[in-house]
Amino acid sequence: MKEVWVIRVALGIILTLNLFWIGLVLSSLLAKDGDKFLHYKFNPRVVLTISNIDCMIPGVKDLFPYSAIATRDDGERLIGCYRGEGEDIIIQWYHGDQTKIPANAFLLDPKGTKEPLQPPVKGSL
Repeated sequence: MKEVWVIRVALGIILTLNLFWIGLVLSSLLAKDGDKFLHYKFNPRVVLTISNIDCMIPGVKDLFPYSAIATRDDGERLIGCYRGEGEDIIIQWYHGDQTKIPANAFLLDPKGTKEPLQPPVKGSL
């Protein structure tokens, strides 16, 4: 009887390890390697982040295909979606206003000062 118990435990461990490795391989295959994020310090309290992740706000995603988020220093967040329009980024906030920012504001100074190259033109948060 003791030998049957040992065999069952060994088979259980082998099955668990196999399931773990299968799950690990599947999750790595399904993960999006191409997700990119750009940040811009909109003001002393708010950082805007844009990404190449699809917009998931119904009624907005047809005109604004990519995701954006504004994060305040207290952790509050406002979601939105954006599109490029000429040299600008237009962000449509969820149930709210739009913000227009020069696209190069999301690029960092090549000298490493991490200051935006150009301040925003118009904005509302």
